Amino acid sequence: MVFPNNREPGTVGGAVAAPIVETIVSPFHCLYQDALHFHKQSRLWKARSEAEAGRLARAALLLYVAGAEALVHQAAAELARPELAQWLADPTRPLPLAEAWTILPAIVPNAGGPAALGPFDPDAPPWPQFAELIALRDSWLYPGPAETRRAYYRASPARVDSFEPLEPRDLPVSEPIETDDLVYPKTGLPRDPYALRPVHLDTARGILDAAIVALDRRLSGALTRRQRHRNEPTRLLERPELVPASRL
Repeated sequence: MVFPNNREPGTVGGAVAAPIVETIVSPFHCLYQDALHFHKQSRLWKARSEAEAGRLARAALLLYVAGAEALVHQAAAELARPELAQWLADPTRPLPLAEAWTILPAIVPNAGGPAALGPFDPDAPPWPQFAELIALRDSWLYPGPAETRRAYYRASPARVDSFEPLEPRDLPVSEPIETDDLVYPKTGLPRDPYALRPVHLDTARGILDAAIVALDRRLSGALTRRQRHRNEPTRLLERPELVPASRL
């Protein structure tokens, strides 16, 4: 094919066309993948630096829970009855995350899950574990008074300035410290953010994945059908923007 003035298609005055690709972003997919990255990096750093591994672990945990928030709010916007979707997905009046996950199946039409599965049981796994995961994140965002933020460490016999988080198995008999002062009872996740390690991220990810499966079951598969929660469809726009030669 011959073009006027020997110009190739998609050029103007010697400028090269810049094709525009449109993508529908899935924040859940983005945040979950970022969490996996920091999760992996935390494992890699553990042998070299406990402090760096813990720093990466905290970042990963926040991203896992942020992904859970994105997932339920996106599902509400896309699946719920229009007159009720904003009630759950309105950022100016946010509902507690655990409550949002509980409510979603009730406002999605034709879900069929709750009726088929019976009444929602908040005491059945994975919901108590999911609630503790959220409570851990919330304890960082709403720290509370000083007496609720006590953490305990075990000093090195050789160096009193070198210490590591106290484990439940090392609780002293002489001090009134209980296991629940150190970890959450159902998950074993540490209350002290400095005590978070890669192994705790394994637990956190497992809890989130189980909660997604359980919520999807109550929605009769609508949450993840055709990878809806991860899908990021793209399309090439029909009229790509042309970049002026002066900008090249």
